[in-house]
Amino acid sequence: MAGGVTGREVRIAFAKHGANSWGVAASVTKGMYFSSDGGLKFAPDIIEDDAFGQTFIQQSDIGNVQAPNPSLGAVARYNDSSFIWEAVAMGSPSAVTIATSAVGQVTSWTHQLDLAANLNGLGLTLAIDKVLYVDELTSAKVHGWTLEEGAGGLMRQTYYVTGSKATNISSVNINSTVAGAIFPSLANRILMRQGVFRMNTNAAGGLAAGDAVHAEKIKFTYNRPMDSPHVYGQDYVIEPADNGFPTFGLEVTYPRMTQTSANSLRAGLEAATGWKADWTFLGSFINSTDQYKLLYQFPYLQVTDFEAQVTGANQVKPKAMFAARLATTSPTGMAFVNPFRLTRVLVNSTVSF
Repeated sequence: MAGGVTGREVRIAFAKHGANSWGVAASVTKGMYFSSDGGLKFAPDIIEDDAFGQTFIQQSDIGNVQAPNPSLGAVARYNDSSFIWEAVAMGSPSAVTIATSAVGQVTSWTHQLDLAANLNGLGLTLAIDKVLYVDELTSAKVHGWTLEEGAGGLMRQTYYVTGSKATNISSVNINSTVAGAIFPSLANRILMRQGVFRMNTNAAGGLAAGDAVHAEKIKFTYNRPMDSPHVYGQDYVIEPADNGFPTFGLEVTYPRMTQTSANSLRAGLEAATGWKADWTFLGSFINSTDQYKLLYQFPYLQVTDFEAQVTGANQVKPKAMFAARLATTSPTGMAFVNPFRLTRVLVNSTVSF
């Protein structure tokens, strides 16, 4: 056979499945530009019998199917379907509201996402068209993600997923289903140069321009531990549920060892100082008033680790690791207490759920 299937031909699409519909595939309608399939595969337990009296192992059985745990990486974009993945991972999107609407201009919409107590009933169906067949992950829980800068300052997001099982004989999602999904523009990428990180103490006034911090690297990691038990009567796991406290980590590397980037954070580690911060990205203008926007807000951060390694004659670059906590009271400028809030301004007015 000449040629063969290449990654240029592969397409990935998804749909939010119905409430409490674990194991029931939804027909995919929205395309996503992931950089790989995250290692998704059908992985059954091969049951062998090693009883005495055999010269060689005889035929085996297929037991439980291991729960897939793909990590799906993608370029971060302002106006694709990322907000649906984020909403399913956080569990509590507010109603979509108009940000700005004017005659003759494109309307901008605000999507605000807050953390819910649990993610029960929420999930996605994922389909990967590999031309010769379609890999379908019938049900998947999105239990977190990482956002950090990549090569050239291009922001990248990786989603953490736990699923039911992969199949390539689905009657719901076939090649034509994935081909019919709506794919976003490849443009509208989120860039490091468009971002501003601001921080001051939790008890200080609202964050202002003077609180902007020079940061060389920033990495946000959100992970919500999930159990994935097998049960009698089926070979795949039942819907994973919360199984431990979620973690919210923020890792910041500073380009220079200065009074601001060193002493206050080093002292804050010893004193368990409370901080607040926001991380804002602004893209092109949607209309005369609003730009595309991605905003992370953290009402209470604590330094959990601080290091300032010295290597040869190089510049010393301090690194601080923060944990986002539940705030006792909402600080000035942030009318909430959960560990973080995510807000997007875009032209998509679709309700996440």
